[in-house]
Amino acid sequence: MSHTYPYPRPSLTVDVVLYRWHGGYLEVLLIERAHDPFAGRWALPGGFVDAGEAPEQAARRELVEETGVQIEHLLPVGCFGAPERDPRGWVVSAAYLGLAPGETRAIAGDDARTVGWHRVDALPALAFDHADILAAARQRLRELTQTSTLPLQLLPTPLRTRQARFLYSQILGEAIKPTAFKAWLRRREAVERVGPAKFAPRPALHPDWLR
Repeated sequence: MSHTYPYPRPSLTVDVVLYRWHGGYLEVLLIERAHDPFAGRWALPGGFVDAGEAPEQAARRELVEETGVQIEHLLPVGCFGAPERDPRGWVVSAAYLGLAPGETRAIAGDDARTVGWHRVDALPALAFDHADILAAARQRLRELTQTSTLPLQLLPTPLRTRQARFLYSQILGEAIKPTAFKAWLRRREAVERVGPAKFAPRPALHPDWLR
């Protein structure tokens, strides 16, 4: 039995914030939109959720259709539904965060005119409210540095503590002293030695309250 409701309902879209670590810089994947609204502007990969499709499934599908990139794990960032965020009408977006290997390549497809990786400290003007979504995803990534070893997976393995410090400095947006960072890695048991001055991420961080 079908049901009808006397209430307006928004359209549902998804957006994907996909990071990689390449050439010593933290980068995010963006597409140049081929169609209005905001044709010619840079935006996050994403699109409308199909009927009967779960948002996370839609996020994976849109990422492949627009960039050719497949990603195994996605983390929720939040929902964005500010009035007039989309000139096409009432549209709410579910945003997801993904981490890609440093050599990940993208190919423009579907609604993308071009596609490219952009340094997080040198982003172009963005369509819709994607600057807000990126800010929320960056905050989510900052939180992960304190609760998980997932951000370290952006680095090639084996990694060096210097690489990890540079990565975390860019995620946090501030310089980190080498001695303090090495002490933090040891205290939180974030990495394990796999060779001379070479390390690999552990599965999880040691809780900070168990010192």
